[in-house]
Amino acid sequence: MAKSNREKVFWSVSITTLAAFVISMGLGLMGPVQRFELQYHDKLFEWRGPIPIQDSSIVLVAMSDDADSEIPEKYPWPTDVYAKLIENLNEAGAKAILLDVIFSKRDTEHDSIFAKALSDYGNVILAGQIQKIQTSQGVKVVKQFPNEVLLENNPNRTGQVSMLTDVDKAVRYYKFGYVLEGEEYYMLGLEGLREYADISLNEVDPLDDALKKNEFDLGPYSIQKAAKNSFIINYYGPEGIFPSFSLDEVIDDAEYTTVGEAEAFEMNLFDDPDFGLLKQGVFKDKIVIVGSTMPTLGDYHLTPYASGSLPRPGFEIHAHAIQTILEGNYINRLNDWVTVVIMLAFCFLATWVTRIFNTIWGVITTLFLTGGYLYTTYMAFVHFSLIFMITGPMLSLIVAQVSIIGYEYYVELKEKLRIKGMFSSYVSPELVNQMVESGEEPQLGGEKIYMTAFFSDIQSFSTFSEQLDANRLVELINEYLNAMTDILNDQGGTLDKYIGDAIVGFFGAPVSLQDHALKSCIASQLMQKKQAELRQKWKNEDWPDIVGNMQTRIGINTGAMVTGNMGSVRRFNYTMMGDNVNLAARCESGAKQYGVYTMVTESTKKEAESCGDDCVFRLLDNIVVKGRTQPVKVYEIADLKADADEQLFECISLYEDGMRLYFNQEWDKAINKFQQSAKLERHTPNPSEIFIERCRMMKAEPPEAEWNGVFVMKSK
Repeated sequence: MAKSNREKVFWSVSITTLAAFVISMGLGLMGPVQRFELQYHDKLFEWRGPIPIQDSSIVLVAMSDDADSEIPEKYPWPTDVYAKLIENLNEAGAKAILLDVIFSKRDTEHDSIFAKALSDYGNVILAGQIQKIQTSQGVKVVKQFPNEVLLENNPNRTGQVSMLTDVDKAVRYYKFGYVLEGEEYYMLGLEGLREYADISLNEVDPLDDALKKNEFDLGPYSIQKAAKNSFIINYYGPEGIFPSFSLDEVIDDAEYTTVGEAEAFEMNLFDDPDFGLLKQGVFKDKIVIVGSTMPTLGDYHLTPYASGSLPRPGFEIHAHAIQTILEGNYINRLNDWVTVVIMLAFCFLATWVTRIFNTIWGVITTLFLTGGYLYTTYMAFVHFSLIFMITGPMLSLIVAQVSIIGYEYYVELKEKLRIKGMFSSYVSPELVNQMVESGEEPQLGGEKIYMTAFFSDIQSFSTFSEQLDANRLVELINEYLNAMTDILNDQGGTLDKYIGDAIVGFFGAPVSLQDHALKSCIASQLMQKKQAELRQKWKNEDWPDIVGNMQTRIGINTGAMVTGNMGSVRRFNYTMMGDNVNLAARCESGAKQYGVYTMVTESTKKEAESCGDDCVFRLLDNIVVKGRTQPVKVYEIADLKADADEQLFECISLYEDGMRLYFNQEWDKAINKFQQSAKLERHTPNPSEIFIERCRMMKAEPPEAEWNGVFVMKSK
């Protein structure tokens, strides 16, 4: 590869890589793209499947619809119900009780009972909530905490339950806490762990240090951070992964009567000596999280394993966060800088392969990298709990691929316009298109091609020059050449050049035509018909009589010719040369001697008839043209078969009878036939009249005995 080409490739790949990277980064910030990224992360959980939990340290107590139907008072229940709950859970050996309920309103009748239970047992974490709400005046902080009676009697700090949601409102991260007015408030799960593991407040990292370390220390637990002041919750499975009991079952002891017991018989699901929860020891040394599953309370959230149609209760989110910390089963995110490097590498590979090889290889490389990267993200999550960003690298590949294809299209289009601009003024449109498609600029040189040469010339054009001034002459010739050239091009011919009023063209190059001879013959007749229309038009306009009688002679020959770019290095033309080209020119000039307007060689006639029978041919002569030694049969194209009438066919039949007699040297009989055909000829002079005179000449001066019918032309 030449140095200039290497530099072009380097700069095109570099610029496209950077552009694709910047565009990918911008697209990655769009909401739909971010939501797709998060949904893919959720899919990773589903593909991994649930993680079994052996002898979990967490038990859930559900404030369920069943509990609401069994407790005599409907929700909101009096707070002595929670006092009973705390009492029974402590009797069952619970180490920490987390109430995911905000008791901000006073229950003047029962709060004292509830407060006493909080004070007596000292292992209950009450919930609070700090919310930032956007208003027209700005961000407003709303604080919801337990009422003063409960706060004063509970020896433990309040745990926060405000969830950190992503752009799609799903909960995937768990905050360490909130800072309000200089005071730190940790999340319910962290406060619960402090109580469970007897961790003092001094053993917990302050929240303002969360940005300075990669871990957040909670006593013996070193929590791996994934974002500012939070970590990724490793959801162990769908709802129901932790042991769960309805709240009414826990308070249903010998001293408490549920609705079912009042209506039927006593069950005592908590302290029955045979099957009660106390007997089973399900709460022994456990972290018990109490929360709502009642749809009317609306404490449901989107999470992995929990879609919009079946969201997850809020207290389960705390359970999964605590379990993640207890087992140290953290999920980490790939470093952002590593993702940036991957994106740049993908942009470079996609553009480089496409630029060096082709688009197909570029697409194959993109598909291969896409599949490989997707598999890597799956394996990294399943085996190493590592989350790779998916949208950034995928967008990099797609944008890079589209960008380099777009760039190459732009360069190709620009190159096509450049070539067309350089050569269209003196090279045929077909050749320009061929050069554009091949991507190669024309060079000097040629090749031998079997094709058809075409020459046309206006009869007695010098007389036109004498009778018309320059402007009128140019106007006339332009109208004529425009009409004739359109027909030439429409039939697949290539315009070689104009020589004054003459048209030089060819069929079969540079675009190959199977029926080049037939196309040229049809073009000649369409030109004759178009000229007849022009003559009628000119007769009705302000032109001299000679213009209304304009005639054009056409010569055509088919054979091997040299075609190619010929001329100087700085200026050249795609043209043709060779003996067969000269023969076509001799046919055009020789047509005058036979009183016809289109004369073709036998090779053209045979080649045309092998592709179709559109034209009516008649033999003119077997001649040796000036400048050649070998005889060649020449024919007139009398008309297109579709337009020929019976008179023409009868004329040609009589004429061909005359020609047979002529070649047999039966001059008188031949003259008789030619005289009959002459009466049917369309114009004069005509071939019949020419051969009447020829027969009389031959009769007066008979040819040699070995005469083979060849006539030698003395002029061009």
